[in-house]
Amino acid sequence: MNNKISWKSVFTVMGAVLAFNIGTGFATGQEVMQYFSVFGWWSALTAVAFAATMAIGIYCLAYASERFNLTTGEQVLKYYLGKGLGTVINYFYIFYLYMCVIVMYTGAASSLKEQYGAPMWVGAAIIAGTCCITSLFGLKSIVNIISKIGPILILIALVISLIAVVRGITSGSLVKGVELVSSGKIEHMKASNSWLIAGIILATSTILWYPNFAVELKQEHSMKNLMIGQTIGNSLVGAAEFVMGLAMIANISQVADLDVPFLYVASHIVKGFGSIYAIMIFAALFTTTCPLLWSSITPFAKDGTPKYKVMVVVGTLIGFLVAILVPYEVIMNYVWVVSGWVGLGVTVIMFVRVIYNHFKYGKK
Repeated sequence: MNNKISWKSVFTVMGAVLAFNIGTGFATGQEVMQYFSVFGWWSALTAVAFAATMAIGIYCLAYASERFNLTTGEQVLKYYLGKGLGTVINYFYIFYLYMCVIVMYTGAASSLKEQYGAPMWVGAAIIAGTCCITSLFGLKSIVNIISKIGPILILIALVISLIAVVRGITSGSLVKGVELVSSGKIEHMKASNSWLIAGIILATSTILWYPNFAVELKQEHSMKNLMIGQTIGNSLVGAAEFVMGLAMIANISQVADLDVPFLYVASHIVKGFGSIYAIMIFAALFTTTCPLLWSSITPFAKDGTPKYKVMVVVGTLIGFLVAILVPYEVIMNYVWVVSGWVGLGVTVIMFVRVIYNHFKYGKK
């Protein structure tokens, strides 16, 4: 077996992980606020906990695929959890994907509201309608063209964050912001009261996106290349979220009550850039929401059939109504946290099973 490292393969996996992890929570900054900024300097360890947990979770998914020639995420879940619980978690996974669609609708609506003053229903209607039409008339070709926006967004967000952090250091606003957060004078909704738990459940909620994706990556890359690439990718995501968190701490008095806090940071780093970044958020959400909507419908109806088209329309309408009636930070907090705890249970079971296999069967 060729056990050499292929850096082309490594960077392919790294790029795929970066693109897959970019969503509304990252792009808007709301996820960063709830999982990083609220812990001040300790958020550096939140990033470590996130990257380590992601590495373990993806390894476990890929391990089952490699050892037992499993080709779908559902097969992997049933291997680890048994047929009954595996089926239940698989349906929860589908439901979670659909809830993420609603989070994306709300994030897009909040972005247009805070940047342009548009009513919530306008942004939600645009993203929901666009994704509905795309899902009806050919998802894959469009997503393949525009999916590369994820790595570009993370690079731009990182550059903006670094500038904001440097300004915060020189002006003293970063230290002052940390003091305000630590003292409790400025409060924001938290994913957890512990920086360690926050990092872990952020990762385990993300791992619930990965059963099919990790199996697909394993089919195309060796375990060594997969592990190196996904570890680098997740470490970069964790580092970027930490730096973004510091950038928002440096502006904590202004962003604490905003649905899209990073939009404020972007707007005040480069004059006029807020409008560009709002469009980038919208585009990033579009590339993420379309496959999520498609993935949450296709288990129940074959793509292209009349039943599929009816379910896409009905699913879009329900998601639109929830998005304009429930506040964004509330939806994101509950969806991410609940799925994080479910994902934690799944990850622990997978990890224990892998350790058991290694001790009982060795490398074979």
